[in-house]
Amino acid sequence: MGDVLTRPGCTEALQGPAAGARSGEGPGPPGRAPDETRHRAPWPRVPWTGKVRGNCDRLAGWRHFDLALVLLLMALSLALRWRTVWTSYWGDEAIAIGIAVHPITALPHYLVNDGSPPLYYVMLHYWMQIFGRSEAATHVLSMVPAMLAIPAAWWSGKRLFGHWAGRGAAALVATCAYLDYYATETRMYSWLVLTAIGCVTCFILAYRGAGRRYWAVAALLMVAILYFQYYGLYLLAATVAVGAGAAGWAGSWPHMRATLLYGLVCAACFAPWAPQFLYQLHHTGAPWAPHPSPLDFFGDSFNALASAGWAGIVAAIIVAVLAANRPSILTWRSNEMPSALALAAAIPLSTLVLAWLVAQVVNSWNPRYLGIAVVPAMLPLAGGLARSRRGLLGLLVAVVAMAATSVPVLVDRSVTVETSKSDVAYLLSALRSQLRPGALVISAEVTDTPVVALDLGKGYRYATPFGRLTNPLVVNWSDLPTRLQGINAESNLARLLATVPVGGQVLVVNPTSWGGQETPRRYAGPVKAEGIATNQAIDNDPNLIEQLAEPVPRYSVPLYPMTATLFVKS
Repeated sequence: MGDVLTRPGCTEALQGPAAGARSGEGPGPPGRAPDETRHRAPWPRVPWTGKVRGNCDRLAGWRHFDLALVLLLMALSLALRWRTVWTSYWGDEAIAIGIAVHPITALPHYLVNDGSPPLYYVMLHYWMQIFGRSEAATHVLSMVPAMLAIPAAWWSGKRLFGHWAGRGAAALVATCAYLDYYATETRMYSWLVLTAIGCVTCFILAYRGAGRRYWAVAALLMVAILYFQYYGLYLLAATVAVGAGAAGWAGSWPHMRATLLYGLVCAACFAPWAPQFLYQLHHTGAPWAPHPSPLDFFGDSFNALASAGWAGIVAAIIVAVLAANRPSILTWRSNEMPSALALAAAIPLSTLVLAWLVAQVVNSWNPRYLGIAVVPAMLPLAGGLARSRRGLLGLLVAVVAMAATSVPVLVDRSVTVETSKSDVAYLLSALRSQLRPGALVISAEVTDTPVVALDLGKGYRYATPFGRLTNPLVVNWSDLPTRLQGINAESNLARLLATVPVGGQVLVVNPTSWGGQETPRRYAGPVKAEGIATNQAIDNDPNLIEQLAEPVPRYSVPLYPMTATLFVKS
């Protein structure tokens, strides 16, 4: 595909002065990125900047400056994130571990009923075989890509927009709150960010004629994204739509053909998993996810966990249009190919729009999934600011603003239940000394069982409103609301409670709420009804005497608080 994209006017950064002049991105002297000469962001013209500018120019001219900066940013990022490496698991993490501990050949069976693609679980399976199953061990698996995203952002920004853009992109990614939050969660989100940054960058480079190898790398990374998380389908669709749309506007059949071939290759590689995906689409999905409103499109993309990425895209566009020396770096005329900045801004924004539109029909919208678009949006933000008249000052302000959302993580005194997302580990640690082997442990909410069982371990009997569980580490999400509506939790548990001997123990774990205000009623209704029925079965047994109750700690503010009550049968 690389050979068809070498005609003049397509790759101003690679094709010499004529191409650069047409697009407004001059090539600069040999060995330099195109932005380094004509679009290097000048310092604000205030009296004291002369000496500062000179000192900074000399510092930036040091041959090891970029390496030192990236290492410094990685150290800062580690300081922001390391304290939560040891925090206890919450429900989704426990579900991931509960699936990954099974034999590798059994993973597809459990994943079909979970609603996820397999790549992260395969990685987690082998990672735990080597490093163990502790919180620190599995959290490091997410910390690694979060750290690598910093040099990846530096490389991407530098290749697309020049040195200062690369430095700014690295700083923005190092301080973004999304990675601060998910860098220590046993889930695939930080891997999504790393691969998405590389994928978007390689696609843009390939599209603009950098060579065939970039098409291959972009396709490889996109396939990895598709097997990490299904939001990769939105990124693929957005990438192909933007690339094909730009080629159609410019009347470039080679670009159109290359983009469509790229999409077909990625889709073909995903085809082996397509039957499982289609089953999950109809039977599992995310039944707890709401249909987002227009306000959610802006609010969820702008919130602290999503790292204000949507605002980054808008800021990049505004800065590039209003403050750049040549506004054509963002826009393009008929028969001209788009600039790197235009592509880098359009792909994440289109991904968010597609995700929002599909979520009107399919329950799939959640801020945690948006990192695939909002963190790569730091690239056009850095590129736009680096091209502006006061770009360096703008980058500094943007980095400080991003870092401000991460400061609470840095100043936490210690890792306590307050810094954890769930208080289950705290509750069970308080009760473990009283709990005897063989006790019956009941989770009133079906999906909370894995985190309870993961902490307590073997030696206990586990149950939910469905009754006794043979595999408490796994949640069967297939048609869960419908199956809950078809059971009688009070009857199921009454029979199970009758098997508890005199002196036997029953531990009941309850959430403090049954879903947020936005949780669809179709899901929250059955979950709440059967949870209440579970507690009613306990109350109806006159032989169960409350021995100990553990509420949510007064000083704790976990995202998913729970309570636990221990009963003894008389």
